[in-house]
Amino acid sequence: MSAQFKAAASYQQLTRRIQRQIARARDREQYAVTVYRFDEDDPVAWERMLNEFEELEDVSVNRVGAAEALVTWNAAETEAAS
Repeated sequence: MSAQFKAAASYQQLTRRIQRQIARARDREQYAVTVYRFDEDDPVAWERMLNEFEELEDVSVNRVGAAEALVTWNAAETEAAS
C-alpha cells in the first residue's frame, strides 16, 4: 500500500469519526465538541482536518494541545444553512 493511499485513508477515517461526533453533539443541540487525535491517527491528517475547520465561516477551533481541540460553531448560522 502506498504512503499516499494510506494517508488518504487515514484522513477519511479521521474525518468520518469527527463528523459523527459533531452530528451527535448537534442532535443534542450542543454547539461545541472536544475532538482528540488518537495515537493511530496520522498527525498530518489531523492538522489538515483542523485547518479545514478553521476555514469555515461559522466555526472556531481552539487548539488545546497537539492532540486536542475544541470545535465550536454558531447555532443560528448552522440552522439557517440547513
